[in-house]
Amino acid sequence: MKQLIAITTPTCFPGEGKIITSLFEAGLERLHLRKPDAGKEIIAALIHQIPDQFYSRIVIHDHFSLASEYALGGVHLNRRNPNAPDHFTGSISRSCHSIQELDTWKSLDYLFLSPIFQSISKEGYGNGFPWHELEEATERGFINPKVFALGGIDASHIRQLKGLGFGGAVVLGALWGKQPGESDSREIMERFNQLITAIKES
Repeated sequence: MKQLIAITTPTCFPGEGKIITSLFEAGLERLHLRKPDAGKEIIAALIHQIPDQFYSRIVIHDHFSLASEYALGGVHLNRRNPNAPDHFTGSISRSCHSIQELDTWKSLDYLFLSPIFQSISKEGYGNGFPWHELEEATERGFINPKVFALGGIDASHIRQLKGLGFGGAVVLGALWGKQPGESDSREIMERFNQLITAIKES
């Protein structure tokens, strides 16, 4: 694996922009800004809390017009927003929940496959793929460097996925914890360092 991608918590919290900035400064290459119930103004306010030198590392899941407005790195397609803006030049990604979907959307810049393990942040959102199915998907080229593992990913699981062909891992709960706040900055950075170390070793 080569890259760690972080997804924001679904809701905003005090100090979030400052912590995101610290993560970028520590080496986070890509952050998916996902706040499905937040309005455009709230998303824009969060972006404003982050230095513009990091905007190219941010991918948004909603309010795609902000991607061009702030020269963000990409958009992530979903049921709410199934199409990228016209003439968009950033990356276009999408989440997949079956091996077949990986083939259907292989023309996009990169894909998430989930859930791989029992979700840390979503109770009841469990393991969706038998291990042999993942191995077969790797052998057939469906899992490749453009596909990222999502769902229950922590440092130990990153090491477990070594050899399966994923380009990297996507984390949410393993990074942010249950209910993050500004006072949790040190713990979040410690977890980030553990995750980055696991990526380097996998």
